[in-house]
Amino acid sequence: MRLLRRPESASPAPDRAPRDIEALEQFAVRLAAATDEASTWRIEVDTFVELHGMSYGAIWLPEGPSTLRITYETGAITPHLQAVGQGGSMPADVGLVGRAFRSGRPVYSASTADCADCLRCQAAMRAGAKIAAALPVVHEGRTVAAFEHFLPETIVVGEARKEKWTAIMRVAEQARRGALASVRLREVADDRLAVTNVVAALGSAHDTQHAVRVALDSVRTAFGWAYGSYWEVDELDRTLRFKVESGSAGEEFREVTLTATFAEGVGLSGRAWRTRDLVFVRDLAELSDCVRAPAAQRAGVRSGICFPLMSGDQVFGTMDFFTTEHLDLSESRISALRNVQQLVSQRLDNLRSSERAAGRARTLLDTVTRLRAASGDATQVAQDAVARASEMTAEVDTLGQASAAIGDVIKIISTIADQTNLLALNATIEAARAGEVGRGFAVVASEVKDLARETAEATNRVTGQIAAIQASAQSVSGGIHTTSTKIAEMDAVQARINEVLEEQARMARTFEG
Repeated sequence: MRLLRRPESASPAPDRAPRDIEALEQFAVRLAAATDEASTWRIEVDTFVELHGMSYGAIWLPEGPSTLRITYETGAITPHLQAVGQGGSMPADVGLVGRAFRSGRPVYSASTADCADCLRCQAAMRAGAKIAAALPVVHEGRTVAAFEHFLPETIVVGEARKEKWTAIMRVAEQARRGALASVRLREVADDRLAVTNVVAALGSAHDTQHAVRVALDSVRTAFGWAYGSYWEVDELDRTLRFKVESGSAGEEFREVTLTATFAEGVGLSGRAWRTRDLVFVRDLAELSDCVRAPAAQRAGVRSGICFPLMSGDQVFGTMDFFTTEHLDLSESRISALRNVQQLVSQRLDNLRSSERAAGRARTLLDTVTRLRAASGDATQVAQDAVARASEMTAEVDTLGQASAAIGDVIKIISTIADQTNLLALNATIEAARAGEVGRGFAVVASEVKDLARETAEATNRVTGQIAAIQASAQSVSGGIHTTSTKIAEMDAVQARINEVLEEQARMARTFEG
């Protein structure tokens, strides 16, 4: 860097071009450690501030069409500039930085005391800075950033110095973009490796709970994040509830996480639920509706990423991840994370479907088992009924035989009654012949005759009843035989039902496995 000092003799200072070359060389070397675009800006500012002895250096990037924001700042007087109260942003047409950004040309102030229109110059002056400068960072003819710095020494800057600094910033920007291209190539390779690792890890998961934990661990470690958590949609009250965590971001942050719930649209996870897409917040302090934001700030948690887990078009959960440094997501990283989101969603959805099918299979198997038991009971009842019917048939046959024997006895009694009646008739005739002597005998004969008649009538009634009993016994015997036949048919049907139930049981065991 060629700076012209104004010592007491007011003679120009010697050319310090070797320091400029050294700064560029160191910048190129240090860029090898860049990990993202923010780190390239940080390396650039750190290198030039250190090697040129600057009091302060900062990179300003456009934020919207009319605002610039500091992306990185460092130097001894940084607290004085932060105290100006502009919150790290300002209009793109204000102060030295604004003029350099608009014009695309370096803007110097030989004395911070002369910058009456720039609050930052005045703050730097009060902190002891002497020289103020704003250098545009130009790429393909367009200003993409502005490098602001303050020097603690009084110097004279000529036109040659301005041209040289323009060339230095052009070379530095080319080196930065080359390093950034390498970073992005490495990031693409790292992202592919991360996705591959996540896929491999998910392939080993055997159930939903295991898959959730594996997904959290593998995604968090693959992308180098500090903490991750899984949230599941409670269908009853339509809120997200914490289920599983991975890593650590401090005990306070963990305690708040364990007790938190999120409605749709609220907080990082709620926003991912509502949008059904990846949500990234570079600074969690911006989340005014998140109960974890204050704890995150105290724990040093900076950025947050969350993606929804989908089944069709329905969200059944979310996974969020947090970093302890401010994170900037490239398009490549966003694409990789969306791939991870789809892979995790598909794996969990498949496992959930399998577990639901297995649950239904277990229910079916349980139902089949109960049906088989009931079928066995029914078969046993049928067999008992057939046996009892056989016994009843035998008993009815015995009853028929007994009725037949009683009929024979009744026939004998009826014959005796007929003979008794005939003898009584003969006795009556003989008594009539005997006259007065046989009168008493005639009375007895008459009684015997009446008794014989009543006996005959009774035997006739018993004979009718026995005939009815025999007819009923035959009918019962026929009914029992028909019932036995039907029970046998039912037994055959029950056997076929048992075969069907056995087939269902085999299918249920297959689904369960």
